[in-house]
Amino acid sequence: MALMDARSTRPQAAAALLIGGLKDAGLTHLKKCREQTPPPSTSDSIRRCELCSLCTTRKQAVPGEGAISAKFMFVGEAPGAEEDASGLPFVGKAGKLLTRIIEDGMGTQRKDAFITNILKCRPPGNRDPLPHETASCTPWLSKQIQEVKPQVIIALGKHAACHLLGREGSLASFRGKSHRNDSSLPPIIVTYHPAYLLRNPRAKKDCWEDIQLAMKTANIAQKDS
Repeated sequence: MALMDARSTRPQAAAALLIGGLKDAGLTHLKKCREQTPPPSTSDSIRRCELCSLCTTRKQAVPGEGAISAKFMFVGEAPGAEEDASGLPFVGKAGKLLTRIIEDGMGTQRKDAFITNILKCRPPGNRDPLPHETASCTPWLSKQIQEVKPQVIIALGKHAACHLLGREGSLASFRGKSHRNDSSLPPIIVTYHPAYLLRNPRAKKDCWEDIQLAMKTANIAQKDS
């Protein structure tokens, strides 16, 4: 129960830290950026990060990968065993499904999206992230959002959604709408984690509806920018 109580305040605190980091950088409004190569310092700094105890149990950190000018940023919960071994996000079966969603469903290349997680290091045994771990990693995600400036963030799964939206809730309550908590953050669309879709194939239809909403939201954002 103590863990549940601590976690209940995590999304609000994490969202405040995320938004605060963007405001501190002077980015009160995200604008389009079409730089071709990302600053190497962020990924390198994440790989060297020792802000929490996960640095003692990981094989390596997993900063994320993709285009610095990506229209879509996909954010999951944390790396798994295969990601911990490779240093790349979403490389297992769930990663292959995510690639199909991006390339077959959205009509773009995986390399043209940006893919990362709330946590940059694998929690032991793939347990849920602890509050101090997400607090340590939130500035890294904030910096990645600053650099990529996506038109839409797609939260993969409940944990990523609660973190980004700053509140608890069911995935069903978050789906089907575009969330905009602050002008310094792009719209957030919530859908199922690919690992869930592998266990529950019937949910793929709902996921496709979410992806269509994300593409529609990105087109609207592009027209307004």
